[in-house]
Amino acid sequence: MPKKISFEEAFAQATNESIKILGDVVSKIVTDYLERKYSIRLANTANNPSALDEALDHAIDGGRTIVERRLMNILYEKLGLERSLSEANSGNMNTPSFEQRVNEARGRYTIKS
Repeated sequence: MPKKISFEEAFAQATNESIKILGDVVSKIVTDYLERKYSIRLANTANNPSALDEALDHAIDGGRTIVERRLMNILYEKLGLERSLSEANSGNMNTPSFEQRVNEARGRYTIKS
């Protein structure tokens, strides 16, 4: 029986995988910004997704949507969850914030566990 992954571990893996889409230079800018401004590592943003959102906004502005959408897709896959309605509609004007979507995934995973 495979060991169950924690939400934090799944989020860290999803973050590391999704940030690769930016390439080495921009990924380093985002990582350095998080460490300098928040004293946290990229892999430890599960409890502070707004910090990751702000770092992505600072480093790549509108491109953060692509990274966040990819991160959420990877996260849902790692957690074995179906994408939620808010994830399926991400990008619309009424879409919940990145932090709200992460917290929704955490809640759904906790209930499933």
